Amino acid sequence: MLAALRIRLFSSLLLASVLAGQPAHAQDASQLDDAYLAELRAENDALRARIQQWPPALQAQNAQVSAALRTGNRQEAQRIAEDMARQDPANADVRLFLGKLQGQQGNMAAALALFEQSIALNPDNKWAYVNKAGAQAERADLHNALATTQALTARFPGWSIGYNLQASMLDALNRPDEALDAFEKAVRAKPASALILTNLGNLQRRLGRVADARKSYEAALRLQPGYALTETQLASLPQ
Repeated sequence: MLAALRIRLFSSLLLASVLAGQPAHAQDASQLDDAYLAELRAENDALRARIQQWPPALQAQNAQVSAALRTGNRQEAQRIAEDMARQDPANADVRLFLGKLQGQQGNMAAALALFEQSIALNPDNKWAYVNKAGAQAERADLHNALATTQALTARFPGWSIGYNLQASMLDALNRPDEALDAFEKAVRAKPASALILTNLGNLQRRLGRVADARKSYEAALRLQPGYALTETQLASLPQ
């Protein structure tokens, strides 16, 4: 079940990124749909804007972090980022970045602590909750991961990606009726997402609701024609 959960979560997790660069993903980014990509671009743009408000010395260190990561030197990037955190202990973005670095290295306990610190400093960063829930799921702590998604959807009740994450946790906990309800909330929320509709269809299919699954896949393809993930699922449905 955890392996399947990771596949559903990959589109939410930001397990590697440069503070001022494009996010990378634990899985093939080609499976992300337009809605997720737009949300990630928006967050990346917002991060860049926040970085522009940092003191010049901190901005210079951020550039050094980016350079270190471009050469594959994560150890140096972490050393510089930890120094940034000491200089600006109230900077939630630096804590979040350090958590992602720890997560990349498989240090999920350390990552989780940093994500919690980031949320405490800035509870309005949606992606910090996403990363925290992902780290909890990686540790097989699904009940607390679910609680994190519930905090996320309570704070951002109109965000479809939060409900998608919550539904995936409920599904992993073998609570399919509640997962369906959360997926349906995700479908009603914004942004509209072909990936979320596909996730809903996949659960409906597993529950034997093949006709409903077909409708969900078809709705996903109306929203994003040619979306390969959905086309594969629809093509494999029994006729």
